[in-house]
Amino acid sequence: MRRIIVTASALSLLASGAAAQSGAPSQPWDLRKAQAFSNMCLSQETGDARGMRVFIQAPGARPLIVTQVAEGAPLPPQAATAAKVTGTAVSFTTAGGEVFRGTLSDKALTLSSKRLPRLLLHRRGDAKGFPVCTGAEGLA
Repeated sequence: MRRIIVTASALSLLASGAAAQSGAPSQPWDLRKAQAFSNMCLSQETGDARGMRVFIQAPGARPLIVTQVAEGAPLPPQAATAAKVTGTAVSFTTAGGEVFRGTLSDKALTLSSKRLPRLLLHRRGDAKGFPVCTGAEGLA
C-alpha cells in the first residue's frame, strides 16, 4: 500500500512539472513586456482568422515564449518548451511538438521548421485588430 502511495505521489509531481512547462497556464501570464510578432490576418471573404503569433519575453536565462495559432479563430495561447534566446538567435518547441529556429530583429522574427522552410512574423501589437490577409500572409 505504501508503494502505491509513493508511486502515485511521484507521478503527480512529474505530471505537474510537465504541465508547468507547456500548455495552458496555471496562472495568468504577464506578457506586458513581451515582444509580439505576428502574421495573423483576417480573410476578406470569410472573416476567418489565420496565421501565428509569437510572444517573446527574454528576461535572463529563462525566456518565456508563447505561441498562438489561428485556424478560423485564434486558438488558446500555448507555452513553448526548450525556449532559448541567445543574441538574435531564437529556438523553441511548440506544445504540438514542432521545433522552430529563427532570427530576431527589431522589426521581425524569421522562423523555420521541418514543415515550414520560412515563416516571417512582423513585430506588431494587434491592438487595432488584425489586418486583412493579402497573398501568402497568414500561413502558419
